[in-house]
Amino acid sequence: MSYSFEGPVGAAADAKELEYIAALIQTSHADKEGFVDASIDARDIKYYLMSRFGIEMSREQVRKIILAGLGGGEDEDDCLDLCEVVAALLIPSLRKIVDENFLLSSDSAENATKTIKDVPLQEQAALVKAQLADDQSEDERVFLERVSPEEIIRFVLENILKHATGSSEPQPLTKELIRTIFAAFDETALVTNEELVSEMIAAAKDSNAVEDTEDTVLLDVKAFARALTADVMLYDPSVEKRATTNFVDAFGTLDESSQRAESSSTRNTELPDDPDNFQDNSHGQGLRKLNNVIKDEITNGLDDSVIAVTEHGPVSKKFTLSTIDFAVDNFRSKTQLLLVWFGFLCFFARYLSSGLRPRGATVCSGSGFGCKISQSVFNWVVLMLLLSLIGIVYFISVGSGNDVYRRSYLDIVVGVAGVVVFMILPHQIQLETPIFSTENVGGWYDTLFVVLFIILAVLTLVCQCLNAARLSFSDEFIGSNKFLSRILAGSNARDEMKFKSAAVFKVNRMLENAYSLHHPTHSRGEVNEGTNELALLNFTKVSDKTEVVGGFKWAWKSFLNGDLKRKEGIWLQTRLIAGLMAQLLFSIIAIIILSTNWHYVIGLYKDDTTYCSISFNPESCYAPEVNGTSLGIAACTDIMFEGDGCDGSKIDIVSNVELFNLTCQFIPPNPATNETVCDSVFFYEDHYATFEGELTNNEVCQAQLTTCVFYENNTAACLLGLKPQGLIPWRFEGPGCESIPLVEEIIDTRPALFADAEAFVDESIDDYIPKRWMVVLCAVVSLITGCFVAISLFANYIPSTVCTIMKFRSGAIPSLRDPNFIQYRKTLESVTYIIGLMAWGTWSSIFFTVVVVAGGVFFLVYQVTRPIVVSIVAIVIGITVTLVFKSILITVLGRVNYAAFYRKRPWLANICGVGLECWHLGLSSGYMLSRAIKLIVAATMYIGRIDQPFLGEGVGVIGGTHLDKFPSIYRQGLLSADAHRHPYIERLGLIYLLKIRHGSKFGTTAGSIWRLLFVFSLMPWLRKFRIANDADIPEEIVMLQLTSGSNTKYEKIIKDLQEELNEEKSRLEKEIRILQGKIKMNQGDANAETNLDNLLEMISNLQHKIDSAGEEKEKQNSLVRSLEHEMSELQQTKSKIENDHLYEVMALKKELSEAVLRKDELMKERDELMKNNTDLIGLLSERQS
Repeated sequence: MSYSFEGPVGAAADAKELEYIAALIQTSHADKEGFVDASIDARDIKYYLMSRFGIEMSREQVRKIILAGLGGGEDEDDCLDLCEVVAALLIPSLRKIVDENFLLSSDSAENATKTIKDVPLQEQAALVKAQLADDQSEDERVFLERVSPEEIIRFVLENILKHATGSSEPQPLTKELIRTIFAAFDETALVTNEELVSEMIAAAKDSNAVEDTEDTVLLDVKAFARALTADVMLYDPSVEKRATTNFVDAFGTLDESSQRAESSSTRNTELPDDPDNFQDNSHGQGLRKLNNVIKDEITNGLDDSVIAVTEHGPVSKKFTLSTIDFAVDNFRSKTQLLLVWFGFLCFFARYLSSGLRPRGATVCSGSGFGCKISQSVFNWVVLMLLLSLIGIVYFISVGSGNDVYRRSYLDIVVGVAGVVVFMILPHQIQLETPIFSTENVGGWYDTLFVVLFIILAVLTLVCQCLNAARLSFSDEFIGSNKFLSRILAGSNARDEMKFKSAAVFKVNRMLENAYSLHHPTHSRGEVNEGTNELALLNFTKVSDKTEVVGGFKWAWKSFLNGDLKRKEGIWLQTRLIAGLMAQLLFSIIAIIILSTNWHYVIGLYKDDTTYCSISFNPESCYAPEVNGTSLGIAACTDIMFEGDGCDGSKIDIVSNVELFNLTCQFIPPNPATNETVCDSVFFYEDHYATFEGELTNNEVCQAQLTTCVFYENNTAACLLGLKPQGLIPWRFEGPGCESIPLVEEIIDTRPALFADAEAFVDESIDDYIPKRWMVVLCAVVSLITGCFVAISLFANYIPSTVCTIMKFRSGAIPSLRDPNFIQYRKTLESVTYIIGLMAWGTWSSIFFTVVVVAGGVFFLVYQVTRPIVVSIVAIVIGITVTLVFKSILITVLGRVNYAAFYRKRPWLANICGVGLECWHLGLSSGYMLSRAIKLIVAATMYIGRIDQPFLGEGVGVIGGTHLDKFPSIYRQGLLSADAHRHPYIERLGLIYLLKIRHGSKFGTTAGSIWRLLFVFSLMPWLRKFRIANDADIPEEIVMLQLTSGSNTKYEKIIKDLQEELNEEKSRLEKEIRILQGKIKMNQGDANAETNLDNLLEMISNLQHKIDSAGEEKEKQNSLVRSLEHEMSELQQTKSKIENDHLYEVMALKKELSEAVLRKDELMKERDELMKNNTDLIGLLSERQS
């Protein structure tokens, strides 16, 4: 497999990866809409900190300490959306871009001859590289060569100002300007707090300048840079090049004495009344605050350790026993853990394998079915307890001292004791128990494991010595020293350093991808207009583009040169590496065992390469009898052995007592001593002795050699004519046997029925016994195929794992919006299957492959099945010839008859279709047989591949039962590792730790809103995660909302209709008031009888008018409803028109811009042509003159 796939490119790929990390971080999927909006709440951060670092915080503490400063807010429902997550991810990058002495200092600005804006782009990049050369990696230098970070800041600022005010020129930073800017981005809710707006203005001011409240800061590049980074200057960029963990980067390590002194002083110190306004004297150097002090229990104790005391309560770290943390790999040295794992595999194979069937431990003595079930249940329960309990004790003791957090000599002592108990003492103490045994087995088996355990013990003790040496130095000192970091830092710290580089690489790439979408060409000049719409249009275009990602060679190359961690940030769990080691070990054992079995089978045939000549004189023989009846055998002396193939097997008296007694009873005595010696009796399975002498008349007569007792000079006394297996007599062959009286007499005593049966059996066996070369061919081909399968399994796991992770990150395997992704978040305990599945899966795959391949080869060459094979081959050749003809015919007809899905000549296509369907009706049976064979072969090779699903989606589910759930379990392990170790999540974890460490002095709300504005301008497509609160709103409509402006045409129509409705309502209300006045006037003239009739008539008319007014009012209400419905339709029409014509307008703008550029180019060409014409005219004039 190539393990490459088509993935998104550029900013689209970055957006997919951000959605993926949101799906990983979120811990609750009960609310589907809340899950797909990619928001991170206090619950998610709380469980992440506990799982990754063992830090315990309440949700209230998370909201008050972490979310409040990163833009999420302090309310119960507040959370971080993806825009705020990206703003947090940019903190280290912005901090490195904005160097203290280059951008933030007013003195340096005065001494400089040019401002950032005035310096040419090439000179800007050179200045930045000169400032940060010591702290940059090669990837950062390449990034700076492509784009200047300061240019991005300048561009974003000008784009913001242009989008908000219409001009890109710097303007005085006032509250009105801030509100105008955020109103332009439809984010006015962020700046409703007057105090917060004042803090935002203060963040943009130069802290080194003389404070003057009346002066207004100018929102230029430097002010914008200060606003982005003033609250995060406690972040130290040098930690990215240091081999230390994120925990050490945030909290550091102290020597024991200083920790105790500081801890004791802190315990007795009360917090100030107003911790938020408390000021220290650190001057931004990252020193410990009074209300955030590290305690010494973190490095020595087993109890909960308080790592920070904040105004919102203490923050503690739990003891997590990280030496056996296989989910997060929180141990110090991966090498030491792999040695521990390999030691346990050897310990299991040598001492615990008897636990599969406990010796001497039974639950019943009967042979009934119920008794067998009970015994089986007992055996497997014992196996569970045996492996679990011993495994826990083994890993805790032998792995002790490998903790990434603890710094204790006691742990190292426990680790050394574990090595002695589990790797050294079992060879010295012989124990026999019902569940395990340390007694010697004997032979090469004991020697092999003694050597393995000695090697493992020595290497593990070396690791413990390094652990002890590490305690003499601080983690910061070790991580900063290149030599010590390679020896003492441990693989975990070195890998985290590589993941810091991966975070730098990926964030820089995200910035570059976003920046490139704001430019229609490669020109990166000054911004003349807002580019949000252009960026969104380019994002839509790039979303449809793909590129080939990954590959087998690429994965292995990246794994070997370190780019897999340093650039892509893919964490390969130690569980996977241990599984590969188990695969290698089990593959070697499987191949050795299978080779031994094949050697035994081939050894049953007589080896043609060896020579053995056995001869004797029939005159030195006699025919033993019992009660006058011949036994059908001969006993001879002076038998001569010559050659290297005459070795027999020493007889086992216990298992072959009859043969041994028969030999000792009838073997002739030694001619020299006339004594019969039965101390060493050898028997032969397939050796024949040849009679020699005058009696044979030069014709061959052979007798099967049965047993012998050797004397001096390679002579022996033997029994002949008896087959050892089954004790079958009369085994004499050859025409010369009739010339030897002794042999002829023995043969004549053979019963006729026995002779016929023996002849039939010998003839039948010869016909059905395969030849030796057939077995050798099966063995060679099957073992070579088995080795190929073993190598393939070992070589494919890492590329397959890398490919799967990259598919998740790129969205090729959906995550955030895929309902099936939820299944990966359940039953995480299943990932403990992985090592066992990889080991035994490899064993099973090799075994079944050898069996299937050997069976196939044997079927092809076996003399009994060979006629069937010939017939099948003939049929296959015939079918193949017709299929080749059909393929040529279909190719020709396909070009003639079809254009994609449409037929050019329906009549011809119909005739061909009917003919092919009738033909395939008879041919499909062969196809099904071929399909069955291919599926069996593929399934055999995929038994050991739990990294890739063999069954298609939905195929392996029958009645809710998954037939093959192990690939899903393997993916669970990958997702679990990425949820803790993804470079983005690792950087977020460091930001969380710095917030806990420094409290409100790091990451303020004002600074976070400035960075959020930076994200709004540079990556406007991410704003869909802030607008689309409803999960059902299509993404296209959200993107349209981000670019839609006011449409005055439809707004004017709606406004006119509303004014007309209001005028009509006012007229009716006035008329009703007049009628009410007339009623009162008529009621006041009650004494005028003459006006009674008129009054009644007036009242009747008034009532009629009131009724008419009510009807008119109802009509107006109906008109209002119809107008509201029409307004809704107009709004929909507006959205539709905007949706239909937005991209067309943008495209026309782009074409117009290109046309203008083309016009300028044509004008230049015209000027050059006119100049050339002038020159030609001048030249002609000169020639004429």
